[in-house]
Amino acid sequence: MVTERTRLVLPSGPAAEIIAELLRAAGCPVDCEPDFVTAAWRKLLVNALAGLMVLTGRRSGMFRRDDIAVLSRRYLAECLAVAQAEGARLGDDVVDEMLGLFRRGPVDMGTSMLADRQAGRKLEWDIRNG
Repeated sequence: MVTERTRLVLPSGPAAEIIAELLRAAGCPVDCEPDFVTAAWRKLLVNALAGLMVLTGRRSGMFRRDDIAVLSRRYLAECLAVAQAEGARLGDDVVDEMLGLFRRGPVDMGTSMLADRQAGRKLEWDIRNG
């Protein structure tokens, strides 16, 4: 999983440490995370919110609209409930944290999947979001 800080996160363990060292030697930033479930769900929440841009065909500036912010909070709350049920240790404050990332970002920020949709290319929706 690659996170918003552009680093690869692997679950902790001897095999992961071997892979991490090889990747680090090649210049790839890698962390081994003891609570991988939480780290993975945090990234999935970002992906879920970014997916709204693909569905609407709009860039991140849309999140500055109050009606979109309300919808996004509800959507993220649903995602968070699933994450918590799956064992992710994420508090309710993560909803506003994630939405804040998009609201404070550049209004013209897009995603690779949004670019693919706009260009009429096949999307990696299933492989990324399951």
